[in-house]
Amino acid sequence: MKKSLIFGTAGHIDHGKSSLVLALTGKDPDRLKAEKEKGITIELGFAGMETEQANISFVDVPGHEGLIKTMIAGSVGFDSVLFCVDSREGVRQQTIEHYNIIRTIGVRYCVVALTKTDIASPEQIQSAENGVRKLFAACAIKISDIVHTNINDQKSIEKLREAIGRCSTKIHQKIQKRCYVVRADRVFSIKGSGTVVTGTSLFGQVAPDTLLFNIRNMKAARIKAIQVHDKTVKKSVAGERTAINLPDFSIDDVNRGDILSDNKNIISTRGIFANITVFEGLHEKVSLRHNKTYSIYIGALSCEGKLLFYDNKKLAAGERANCFIRLDRPVIPYFDEPLIIRSASPQMSIAGGRVLGIEETFPDRKFAGEILNYLSVHDYDNALKKAVEIFHCGIKLPEPIQFSGLIRNELAMKLAQLNIANFQGFILDSRNLETFVENTIQSLNKKGVLAISKIQHTCEQLPDPVRFDIINRIIERAQKQDYIFDGQTLKKREKDPFEELAISVLNQMKSDPLMSNSTLLSEKMNIPVNQVQKCLHYLCNRSLAKNIEGNNHVTMELLNSFIEKASFECKKNGHVDLTAMKNHFGLPRKLLVPLMEQLDKTGLFVNKDNKRMLKIK
Repeated sequence: MKKSLIFGTAGHIDHGKSSLVLALTGKDPDRLKAEKEKGITIELGFAGMETEQANISFVDVPGHEGLIKTMIAGSVGFDSVLFCVDSREGVRQQTIEHYNIIRTIGVRYCVVALTKTDIASPEQIQSAENGVRKLFAACAIKISDIVHTNINDQKSIEKLREAIGRCSTKIHQKIQKRCYVVRADRVFSIKGSGTVVTGTSLFGQVAPDTLLFNIRNMKAARIKAIQVHDKTVKKSVAGERTAINLPDFSIDDVNRGDILSDNKNIISTRGIFANITVFEGLHEKVSLRHNKTYSIYIGALSCEGKLLFYDNKKLAAGERANCFIRLDRPVIPYFDEPLIIRSASPQMSIAGGRVLGIEETFPDRKFAGEILNYLSVHDYDNALKKAVEIFHCGIKLPEPIQFSGLIRNELAMKLAQLNIANFQGFILDSRNLETFVENTIQSLNKKGVLAISKIQHTCEQLPDPVRFDIINRIIERAQKQDYIFDGQTLKKREKDPFEELAISVLNQMKSDPLMSNSTLLSEKMNIPVNQVQKCLHYLCNRSLAKNIEGNNHVTMELLNSFIEKASFECKKNGHVDLTAMKNHFGLPRKLLVPLMEQLDKTGLFVNKDNKRMLKIK
């Protein structure tokens, strides 16, 4: 099965982005009348094509400075970029701004198209190519190919198509094992079908009849049909431009920018943690300042956000830092989601970053700095260890998609490997849990009594599953130390004097197996015979001893050892007899004979001429 990838367009206004997509796909992404009249892209345009290597969806974004926020919205989910530069004009203002945005969203490979080469001089073409190479020289994005294009020259379009195919082989498809997530970028109604939502499938996969939740308002609707590249399909996977028919939704139930998912436990937040980098190469001298408010763009949403740095008061061009952003409206971000920061005056994109988490994760954001350092480099082991170290009473993790790049099973395995207790997403260091239990047991041993209500009060801030686990551990540990639990209180069990006597008889039999009847035990221990008989009866009822014949008794420990040794001899020699067992145990015949007969009663052996052999199964 071919992988599905999203290629976005990027570049200055009127540098030929939409024309190239039309030439490649046969579909005009300039879909609105206003776009046709003005000759520019105002909204996002979509088209698709198939190469030998992949199914490609194009998202054509506007290059006009005033519509840059639409470009930011469209860049959500880009796997690669068709970076367009007019051969005559070269790199321009919005070229640089688009370049900064695609660096932020994590694109690793791109194809550069030098457009309109039919009306440019060789010197202009070379200058434009040099400018592009210089722009990309200092960043992690690799230029897969630079193609000279002319929409009237089919050979150049075919070369571009081949370059996109080659680039697609270098790109990994998005994760399909996570919950399904799509961020809506269009919502409209079709007569006879109802509401249709389009967007890029960011994670997971989805099929008709799946129940999707709009996380913003928690309204739900079942999928009636799905289209990809204008074709009805049985499922949509991460990396595809998708149209979803949701007739249970009214057109007002979904807004642009809404997250739709089959996981209703994803939450909205007014505070996010992020790793931010100030862009380089801008004409104006720009910086980010601590405790100052900027315009924040996440997906198709824009809001105002106050930046609160941990160690910095100011970030200059090229500098990077972790921060907390207090937002003026709720957003629904996922981990590693790109965001763009724009200044009001002048209006321009000045920084980009990635979401590291949501405010609700950590009880006190002031102490989250060290954890963010690890999350920013995807070091989840140390991030989790530091989290339970700092917040020793535990934290409630959000859904994995809002905390890390791990799927649920990977996160659960990692927590187990790190010895971090996991109670339905609430995590704490198992060592802290064990220390609390041990300290409670020590207190119990000193006082001899403990009310469970006291434990419940001490742990009242913990979720029910954690509190119940702690109480059960304490009760289980206490019972092993001979405490009893009456439903409300743990207290030391008072030993029955007779039970103590019976245990002393058992210990005598263990130390000397010849002490096998009440008479011998009575003489040895100076206890009345009738008392010894009662003790032996008590021990037999509790499967601690066994009456093997008449008044002869042995401990169950000895009997089990006798059976185990007989099995071993049979496997080794084919049979076992009285002599072999006497050599091993050194017991008199009056005990060995009834013990050999006990072998017959197990059902494991057959007696043939006083030789026991294992039954053949």
